[in-house]
Amino acid sequence: MIKFSILIPIHNRLQTTKQGLKSLYAALNEYEVNGNSKCKFEIIVIDDGSKDGSSEWIAGNYPAVHLLKGDGNLWWSGAINKGAGYAVETLNSDYLLLWNDDIFPDAHFFTRAAEIFCNLPFEDAVIGSRIMHKDSENKTWSVGGYFNKLTGDHGLYRDPEIVSNDFFECDWQPGMGTFVPTSIIKEHGLSWDENRFPQYHGDSDFTLRCKEKGIKVATCLTLVIYNHAEAYKFGKTNSFKDLWVSLIAKRSNYNFGMRFSFYKKHGISPFVYWGLLKTYFIYIGSFLKNKIIRS
Repeated sequence: MIKFSILIPIHNRLQTTKQGLKSLYAALNEYEVNGNSKCKFEIIVIDDGSKDGSSEWIAGNYPAVHLLKGDGNLWWSGAINKGAGYAVETLNSDYLLLWNDDIFPDAHFFTRAAEIFCNLPFEDAVIGSRIMHKDSENKTWSVGGYFNKLTGDHGLYRDPEIVSNDFFECDWQPGMGTFVPTSIIKEHGLSWDENRFPQYHGDSDFTLRCKEKGIKVATCLTLVIYNHAEAYKFGKTNSFKDLWVSLIAKRSNYNFGMRFSFYKKHGISPFVYWGLLKTYFIYIGSFLKNKIIRS
């Protein structure tokens, strides 16, 4: 029996969590009916200090969920570390599956996953899913990420070019739909860097470090989940104050300090910072352009 722990960090969005758990259980129930019975999937929800009754609702409606709690200071990486520790030490799981409460699996996701992991062609690999746009089933959001350690080019692959047995090798994986073998955590002492990358870049940093240790990082193109990409945007940048906040806020993907730390950690040449500067030229340039149009 292969044991999987599905890790779901949540914080103060009960309605989203309700929908997410509903779709997750629908796919798990499909596996229970039609799957190979060789895998066991358990859900760990890490509630980082929600004040909207999320923990109470989950405990009342999904008593089988392993519910862990934080005080609001875990953020994403800290929540994943807490869930991973529980999965390894208490549940003795073979794999972690990183998940979000606002993504939706294909109906046959877990049935397919069980088939794949019972016949995986390589050991100790980080395996991601094909992520599609929720509102456009034919539009790919990600099949894994890339990072050029020389030039700093950094982003998501949309359309794979070289595929072997439904697997596409890449540099890193996002923090949703990604399977991480617990063996690599035990062997290499790996964890998510909650100090430098509490919210964003924790996923790409972790999987880049896996690859640096010789661990294969790949996407299984037949494992499909759906993502609402708009949910990941940091508010609305309408004013110079909003722009400034987006450059310093911990919850912003454009936090400059965190991005600089990421490039410093993984780059191997001074030219790597060109990729960083290019990102901010585009981001700030787009803000200024929209500001001019609105005025």
